[in-house]
Amino acid sequence: MHWTAHGVLLGVASTALAVALAGLAVTRPRWVAAPDWAAPLRRLQSGHVGDYVAWLLMGATVLGALALPGVLDS
Repeated sequence: MHWTAHGVLLGVASTALAVALAGLAVTRPRWVAAPDWAAPLRRLQSGHVGDYVAWLLMGATVLGALALPGVLDS
């Protein structure tokens, strides 16, 4: 496997963007805070492990339901 200039550039750009966003979130938390309309969604996630499992299963179910028509056609 060889490294390409495009792949390296993409990795460096992704890392720089992640560091910039993390720095922004630490220094200016109001800029990256969730909007007011997202408060009901934030209340659905209490931080318990069961919440993470429930959201993972919900997401997998939705993705499976969206992929099902494509699987049945082939």
